[in-house]
Amino acid sequence: MQIELLKRLCEAPGLPGAEEPVKEIVISSLKEFTKEIKEDAIGNIIAHIPGNGPKLVLDAHTDEVGFMVNHIDQRGFLRVTPLGGIDARVFYGQRIIVWGKKPLVGMVAALPPHLSKLSGEKDAPDVEDCVIDVGLSAEKVLSLVKVGDVASYFSPFVETEDAVISKAIDDRVGLFVILEALKSASKISCDLYVSATVQEEVGLRGANLIVPAYEPDFVIAMEGTVSNDLPNVPEHKTLAKVGKGPEIRLSDRFLVANRALSFFITGLAEKRNIPYQITVKKAGSTNATAMQVTGKGAKVSVVSVPVRYLHSPSSIAYKVDIENTIKLMSSVLEEINNFD
Repeated sequence: MQIELLKRLCEAPGLPGAEEPVKEIVISSLKEFTKEIKEDAIGNIIAHIPGNGPKLVLDAHTDEVGFMVNHIDQRGFLRVTPLGGIDARVFYGQRIIVWGKKPLVGMVAALPPHLSKLSGEKDAPDVEDCVIDVGLSAEKVLSLVKVGDVASYFSPFVETEDAVISKAIDDRVGLFVILEALKSASKISCDLYVSATVQEEVGLRGANLIVPAYEPDFVIAMEGTVSNDLPNVPEHKTLAKVGKGPEIRLSDRFLVANRALSFFITGLAEKRNIPYQITVKKAGSTNATAMQVTGKGAKVSVVSVPVRYLHSPSSIAYKVDIENTIKLMSSVLEEINNFD
């Protein structure tokens, strides 16, 4: 694996509606495989790698959860509104980067504990009730930041012996898996479309345009999925576990995946001795939800890398899971023409 590529993807800012830095990396990488790359009206990147066989869409979204500046006061403090699902408890007291005229590292203002006790505060305030301090005079802030600028968590990418730790592993790891699978597949046995979609975190918006435009036979959404395998969590609530291979999801909050396609994928995993795990849950959603029912519809499945601490300043994914997900998706590219 080219971990440096994953690092670049994770550290690049890609907020809903402002995904350009991530899209530039994806486009540059896709040029190795095809010249047929375009951007649609909402901002999705679609690459076509022509081939014989069924029409397959591999999808991963480019955006991450984050924030947009909605107010700047006379002292230079900023307020933001969340973009995507943000838990205020993991926002309070964090560092973020405001992407103004230049990147500004700021602090979500937090009362020292001896003052918060005096004020009677026990719970973290809502995101929109917090203020951001970028450590500059009001005049400088007003010259560099405007309402509508986006902000992301400030969380440098770290590689341990076994794992990677970063913001935005959801869903930069999905993009990474697709790009690495394209490199490692010995052949592509389908007419392949790669969609790097936008605005997933604010309602699967980009995904709604893909199936009506390209009418694929199959769609596989690549994701970073919730792993809750933590101390004191009951076994039946751990969902996917890190180190146990990619998750093939049969259901979530809004999706019932195509069973034949999902079990075709698990069959490939068994054939090639790739560890995998099946999950059935009523939480979360992916672009597969939109792609299953828009246009003429499509057979959809979801393949995900287990990730701890999704939608927080720092998530953790194990390298062995990423590697096995790449192997699995390479096998799909090589054998999807055998689907019966």
